[in-house]
Amino acid sequence: MSKKTEYTMLMASLPPHPMSLWDQKNKPVSRLRLERRLSLLNEQDKQQLKEIESILHWAKMSDEKSDADIVTEAERLIAVIDNPILKKVIIWRLELRTIVTAIRRRQLGKSAPKKNERWGYGQVVPFIQKNWQVDDFSLVHRYHWVRTANTLFKQEQSVELEKLLLNLSWQHYEMIGHDHYFDFEAVVIYVLRWNIVNRWVQCNEQEAMSQFDELVNKGLGEYLEGIDFSLVT
Repeated sequence: MSKKTEYTMLMASLPPHPMSLWDQKNKPVSRLRLERRLSLLNEQDKQQLKEIESILHWAKMSDEKSDADIVTEAERLIAVIDNPILKKVIIWRLELRTIVTAIRRRQLGKSAPKKNERWGYGQVVPFIQKNWQVDDFSLVHRYHWVRTANTLFKQEQSVELEKLLLNLSWQHYEMIGHDHYFDFEAVVIYVLRWNIVNRWVQCNEQEAMSQFDELVNKGLGEYLEGIDFSLVT
């Protein structure tokens, strides 16, 4: 079976993503079923997809790994990938993460990273270091969302900030995917968008629980106190 046939069969077996991320209430396919579909890939493609997912996984926006560790992994991965489209995908996502990291560091009152410090990736690094005291790091001409992200961070609007970043990535992957339907790039983009949907669904669930807790605290406290939860199964 040729690679082209593998990619065609794989993509044809997957339910399409909707145009808007906000239309997603559930994942289009479970991770288990997605993995079964991805088994059509050859070993080389499976490994490359695994490495791309690992470095771009949304959870890595948090502090699971140090910034230096992520930079090291990114440099290694980009060095071995010979696909220019996938390189652009990785670099764009890492630059987004670098900007958000800088906003977070500055909000915590930290000084600009030193010139030889391994903390971020891409062409945005020198701009940020040079323009540390500027709200948008003088990047708004290239990344129009930086000022909004900075404002949301200052206001501690974590849900709105996450929605902004998720949608930026969603739209970026959609734009790249317009020219790719039945190739390896299409597979990678589909999986990366699946990860965004998964994150959005989790975010929705967390927000729903938060709203429920707020409702309980504000208006249902006395009512709930009279319920014997030991009788609820």
